[in-house]
Amino acid sequence: MAGNAATTRALAADRGRTPRGTDQTVQRAENDNAGGGTTAGAAEVKSVAEGEVKSVGPGGTLIYPSVTSCLTITVYLRDGGKVGGHASLFKASGGMYSDQILPAIKAQVGKSRVERIDVSGAISSWNPAYLRTAIENSDSVPEQKNDPDGIREVVSSVLGRQAKKVFVHETPDGTLTR
Repeated sequence: MAGNAATTRALAADRGRTPRGTDQTVQRAENDNAGGGTTAGAAEVKSVAEGEVKSVGPGGTLIYPSVTSCLTITVYLRDGGKVGGHASLFKASGGMYSDQILPAIKAQVGKSRVERIDVSGAISSWNPAYLRTAIENSDSVPEQKNDPDGIREVVSSVLGRQAKKVFVHETPDGTLTR
């Protein structure tokens, strides 16, 4: 639970207030299964629903179901683990707002060494501003625009990583596996 508390603090500090939403819990690999983890030799497989951030250890797989108007952000760690978030244009029930996904990913990654960052999904449906201020929290909603370079810059900036490590891809609707 320490990771969940750290993520909640990071989100609150990022917004300068207690984050909106009903639950800021971020699922961590060791807390997702009733048994407390995976059995020896079995690779973890986690499903990341809209508004969630999850992590898997080396060799693990993140599955993002029903990616239609969403963005998925997957951070590939040098040790082989992954941290991923599923950002939706509008807040899913029980999930985080789009502007809370990157700070939650940053809190999960911590000081881990990052190999690369993959941003996939409906790139053409997103304005990079949606990752800084959720549509529901905007006074005036920026229009949608196809701006992969803008998305790369926001992801790079919020995660504190070099833009050259961020790869942005438009993908067809469906389930993404990383």
